[in-house]
Amino acid sequence: MSASDLNAFLAWAEENEIHWDRDAIEIREGKHGLGIYAKKDLQAGYEAIQVPKTIVLSVRSTGIANLLEEEDIEGYVGLTLACMYEHSKGKDSLWSVYLSLLDSRRPFIASDLSEDVREIMKKSEVYGEIETDLKDMREDYDSIVIPFLAKHPDIFTEEVKERFFSFEHFRLMTAHVSSRAMDVDNFHVSALVPFADLVNHEAEPNSDYLTHEDVCDICGALSCEHLDELDSDEEEDDEEAPELSGASKKRAAAKKAQSGSDDDEEDSDDEDWEDEINDTCDIILDEDVKKGEEITRHYGPFPNKIFLSKYGFAEIDNAHDTATIQIDMVKKTALAIVGDEALVEERLNWFLENEDTFISEDDPEEDGCCGGDHDHDHDHDHEHGHSHAHTHEKKEAEDDDSDEEEEEEEEDEDDFPRDIMYMMHDGTIDDRLLMLLNVIFMEKDQFVKIQDSLEVATEYFNDIFLRRALEEEDGLEEDEEEPKPEVKPLDETGRRIRKAVLEAILKVIHLRADAYKVSDQTSAEDDLEALKKSGLTGPAYYGEVCAVGEKQIIQSGLKLYSKLLSEL
Repeated sequence: MSASDLNAFLAWAEENEIHWDRDAIEIREGKHGLGIYAKKDLQAGYEAIQVPKTIVLSVRSTGIANLLEEEDIEGYVGLTLACMYEHSKGKDSLWSVYLSLLDSRRPFIASDLSEDVREIMKKSEVYGEIETDLKDMREDYDSIVIPFLAKHPDIFTEEVKERFFSFEHFRLMTAHVSSRAMDVDNFHVSALVPFADLVNHEAEPNSDYLTHEDVCDICGALSCEHLDELDSDEEEDDEEAPELSGASKKRAAAKKAQSGSDDDEEDSDDEDWEDEINDTCDIILDEDVKKGEEITRHYGPFPNKIFLSKYGFAEIDNAHDTATIQIDMVKKTALAIVGDEALVEERLNWFLENEDTFISEDDPEEDGCCGGDHDHDHDHDHEHGHSHAHTHEKKEAEDDDSDEEEEEEEEDEDDFPRDIMYMMHDGTIDDRLLMLLNVIFMEKDQFVKIQDSLEVATEYFNDIFLRRALEEEDGLEEDEEEPKPEVKPLDETGRRIRKAVLEAILKVIHLRADAYKVSDQTSAEDDLEALKKSGLTGPAYYGEVCAVGEKQIIQSGLKLYSKLLSEL
């Protein structure tokens, strides 16, 4: 990137009312490429960057917003098409200078990895993630992009398609979108947020990204006639006026600020109203930042395979890393232990049909059998960078809207990977796998009881999780006022089931470990040290970080469950 590119971008940012203090922060090269750095000591609470939503690039703000809406193309495919279109417009696009800055810096693309490097990574899960990305990208281009371009030949001429809309262009822009898109609000959804998107990720960040998410989903405003009508309808439905919600308070504040009221009490809050109606995307410091330090934020609780495929990097010792366990591996292991295929199938099917009753996906912090006694969150909700968030059928009538929404919700539920379970960063297995193994190995009479009564089932699983939390010292801390709860010692039947569960866990982990030649005696730490000395850089280095991370998880699991089994 040349100094002229950066200067042009800064001038463009000022013209479009992106606010930052040139004396306080600067954009420059760092260890992660372009980043935002402090030019002087800054205190926590300092607003480093403020980007008005009028300048974000989304499926709602692009020049082809109407066409994308007509075809119901949204998500990452829609945003990628929006960016490609604006790029094709050159200087006629509002975002031309910004897109030129992106153009000057090629992002990481999974398929850029050489075949040799990808072969090295073949045993790791990140290999499958990369291959899936490539397959999804090709399918999206062939099934969505090409038909969309063909439907609008007046806009996307043969020359324009050749210059700006080839698969290679789509692949490149998808990488930009995947690594830079930020959640904005319920109008724009995900969008490119110029300047703010230069803030790099850090496991322990010093800033946060804030924005008003609850806006009008028709026009994107915090206060408008659409919302006034909605508020009016709600007031008519309620006999007593409820206390204003957060969104309603903002709209009320916006109205007062716009009206220029002379009321003394209102005047005292003018500054607060002004702050509330600034509909912007902001980077706010959470901690003090010293001169020369980089301003960073956290991109989300993703495992390394997602970080690599989506953003092009991976973290050493990522606390959110996981290793997957295929349900077929669990079936194979259980069958080898119990020797009864019909029993395994019956109990597996019962578990899959009823697990949602016992596992809260929406709020794992809530009380219940998967409540706050442990911290084994289910790591199955990480979205792909190329998710198919689109449909090809137009809405024919308003009466069909609710039915379509219900169908979409059912499709989302079907997308839940029922055939995959997880090992967490510390080697522990997730709730689903622990529950399933206990269901498979429990006594026949106990299985009948949990089939007949959800209350009995919940009590049974609560006891399992409490024991696990105590054994692994996970989620329960000593407290003078509230000591750790006690559990009854396992009886002979309980010990037999527990032993079968632990043995099954170890057998399942060994199925993963054998591919890596990992044992409880090997050291993934040695592999990490060797990697640091290997001289690998960029995607190849990060790919190996992913592989070593998986080996660390497997190794930790072998050590943990071998120890628990020996202590039983």
